[in-house]
Amino acid sequence: MLSEKTFTIASVIWGVYMVYFLWDLLFRIPVKYIFDKREKSIYRKLFLTKKIMDFDEMTYFINDESGAYSYVIGKKKNHIVRNYRISNYFSGSKASRVKEEEFLENILYPVLDVIDIPINRPQ
Repeated sequence: MLSEKTFTIASVIWGVYMVYFLWDLLFRIPVKYIFDKREKSIYRKLFLTKKIMDFDEMTYFINDESGAYSYVIGKKKNHIVRNYRISNYFSGSKASRVKEEEFLENILYPVLDVIDIPINRPQ
């Protein structure tokens, strides 16, 4: 049988683990964005799928936060108030620039082609 102190220590460790698990479950679940060509709409899928905007309402920009930046999308009229991050955070490091190039080539440029938003691509 476990002593009272051992049981208390095990309970505290279990409690910390459960808090971490719930935090991870609630706040780090990957969000998916669906760009539907047929309906010309953008959907956000977390637990449920929700329409967030039409293609003609979308704009994209780079959001700079305390030394790191990410690519975000939003409605043209209120993109500063309500926007959606579609990339990881990038920094100026060499590894981060490689990941950013992969994001641009594999995700952002194809999305902008579907939506018909012109972009100046590096040669």
